[in-house]
Amino acid sequence: MSIVEVAKVAGLSHSTVSRVINNRPGVASATVKTVRDAMEQIGYSPPAKRRGRKPRERLGVKTGNVGLLMIGTDAMFARAPVTAAVFHAAEQALTAAGFNLLIGQVDSSGRLPPKVASGQVDGLLLHGYAPPARIRESLKRHSCVWLMSARSSRGYWGDRVGPDHELIGRLAAEHLVARGHKNVAYLNPISEHVGFRSRTEAFVETSGEFGVAVRVYGPAPGSKTESPGKDYDDRTIALVKQVLQASPRPTGLFVPRDRVTVRVYRALRQLGVEPGRDIEIVSCDNEPVLEALDPRPTTIDVNPGAVGRRAVTQLLWVMGQEPEPTRSLISVEPRLVPGEPLQEEVR
Repeated sequence: MSIVEVAKVAGLSHSTVSRVINNRPGVASATVKTVRDAMEQIGYSPPAKRRGRKPRERLGVKTGNVGLLMIGTDAMFARAPVTAAVFHAAEQALTAAGFNLLIGQVDSSGRLPPKVASGQVDGLLLHGYAPPARIRESLKRHSCVWLMSARSSRGYWGDRVGPDHELIGRLAAEHLVARGHKNVAYLNPISEHVGFRSRTEAFVETSGEFGVAVRVYGPAPGSKTESPGKDYDDRTIALVKQVLQASPRPTGLFVPRDRVTVRVYRALRQLGVEPGRDIEIVSCDNEPVLEALDPRPTTIDVNPGAVGRRAVTQLLWVMGQEPEPTRSLISVEPRLVPGEPLQEEVR
């Protein structure tokens, strides 16, 4: 059991659950009760005794605490199951190594959680956007490892662990090529992270290597289009219409996020096109949400558990080294998860 599982049962963010478990002020009594009830329901209690070697016996370790900061984000299970799986694996790895995990947020105000601001952590796992310049130097005093994809190419430092985005794009293209598609497309209605750009480039390049025609549909890199709700659905429908109006029309489609694939299915059916019969889709993330789709598309599992564990391994290594001006990018290999058989040939 872990605080990530408590957050899932309570329907709250990881940072809120962390505040309650660590008895931090500023949490409503009703929220505290919700967290305590969830802990009791799943039989979770914070570890009273660390397992394994004591952290303070190790080089570079003084407090036995590691912070996980969400910068400009607040991952919830309902919205970000992949990120939640990364956090869960990181928490388990840190607990097994004898460390306490402190989860906190950094919002637009740039205020750091008290224990991070006062130096009561030995290292930081960071997720989200590059922090405001005024707190960047404070964070860089700690050993840091970033999790998952960069939101842009600016303002980051240190090491990063995430999925192999280039291989994701290549896997998607190779699957569609193997299925016999001669015209394929990439579709994504939200602004792309740096990692998503790598997926796009690899998909286009690999398709071209096999002589397959490929088109890209989506916003310009760097544009701010991540707002949810009706606007999000409208953008999806607009892009799907562009795909269907192309001549010749693509018969294979790579959608690089499962949550977008759900909307693409809906848009296609609204326009009279049947996914899995008229057009084949390769998705990415291997989220449970795909189970609601018929037929379930082929998807790519980004292996979030391995990302979380490898990030902890890298952080512990960095904490034991003399500071050096290096930036390492560690990529975790994804795997293709075949979908349900198609209703009939779509090529």
